[in-house]
Amino acid sequence: MSPAAPARLAAWRALVRLRAGRGKLDDSRAALPELDGLEDRDRRLATEIVTGTVKRRLSIDTVLASLVIMPLSRIEPEVHEALRMSAFQLLFLERVPAHAAVDDGVALVAAHSRRTRGFVNAVLRAVSREGHMRLTTFVSGDSLQARSVRWSCPQWMVSLLERDLGRPAAAALFATANEAPERCLRVNTLRVDVASARVALAEAGFETEGAPDLPEALLYEGPPIESSPPFAAGLVTPQSRGSQLAGLVAAGSGTTAGAVLDLCAAPGTKTSQLVAAHPGARVLAVDVDPRRATMLRANLQRLGATAVEVLEAEAADLLPSCGKAFDAVLVDAPCSGLGTLGSRADLRWRRRESDVERLADEQRRLLALGARCVRPGGLLTYAVCTVTRAETDGVVDSLLKSGGWTVDDLSAEFPDAAHPANGAYLLALPPTWGSTGFFIARLRREAR
Repeated sequence: MSPAAPARLAAWRALVRLRAGRGKLDDSRAALPELDGLEDRDRRLATEIVTGTVKRRLSIDTVLASLVIMPLSRIEPEVHEALRMSAFQLLFLERVPAHAAVDDGVALVAAHSRRTRGFVNAVLRAVSREGHMRLTTFVSGDSLQARSVRWSCPQWMVSLLERDLGRPAAAALFATANEAPERCLRVNTLRVDVASARVALAEAGFETEGAPDLPEALLYEGPPIESSPPFAAGLVTPQSRGSQLAGLVAAGSGTTAGAVLDLCAAPGTKTSQLVAAHPGARVLAVDVDPRRATMLRANLQRLGATAVEVLEAEAADLLPSCGKAFDAVLVDAPCSGLGTLGSRADLRWRRRESDVERLADEQRRLLALGARCVRPGGLLTYAVCTVTRAETDGVVDSLLKSGGWTVDDLSAEFPDAAHPANGAYLLALPPTWGSTGFFIARLRREAR
């Protein structure tokens, strides 16, 4: 029996490790160490197989369960992952020859018994013959179960986002989440201008184009950005369009700030945006997690934002010494992350419905603490990479009820991101704003 192709072998090893709970899957190079050493073409295929298999797990398992007699839970994890990744290729990667997916799927379990190899071969050949027809049957109709299998997301998640966004917007978000995420970076103007950065990126083998309404954003194609000279030199940093929009809003176009607070700062991407927007300002970046604070310091060092004061602290510990001391405060709060399903492939399976309300409680607490740090006339920006009503306008509205704040109308500057329920807020949704959904609101403390 011929060995499996290097890309598929590396992908299988990564899937087995992730299934065992060793690591999380995002779109960074570090998330898939099994792929190091592969040629660029093989690395791209392996990445597509891993992320696609994880995202499409429910759709794949629904087809597999219809073709085998035993419960899928009784299949050995290594064998199950070989079946899943081969079925993903057969069902969703039309350019991959069926025989290659089947043969390599069998080769991955070569160390198992002849009976197991025969089982894998029989199941995958059945997927090749009948899989598309069966999947079409499972996703047809308008039931919640059919929509859940169609988007390969838990039913509670489909139901929640359809309720909060409406079905068309939720469908667009889910469809984008099942594709390869957009590759977007921000030019770090602390070190270089956009034109010079594009030259450096071109020399490093990247193709780039600008993004509407975001002056420092570049969409790019090429090798992993984290291994490139422009990244190492701090000229660029990966940052989604929605995240860049949040940083722009927090910086406050046309405003001057002498003191800026980033309350949940790690990994520091938006912090560096605030530094660039307010040269000479005192910038305090806070994160309660020591590991994330270490990451924050390293990232700010790479980006040249060395004057930032980094503090490992609980937000409540800032008071009363920081009460009403800052011209601009950013609360980029921990959230359910449901706007990042495209770039965080396994999040849909790690998140629980109860997390939404739990996180909303924490967000209300953090926003109230951040509000106490804003001077009269100062700005308070709330941003989250999620789109649930409980974590977005619901959190902001709870602060507004306390009085003393006005809402900046952001829709005039960014009409394509205007929140459908309240145009003063922004709701940047895929695919219009790339692969990541973001909610952003900016409040102003009354001057009296």
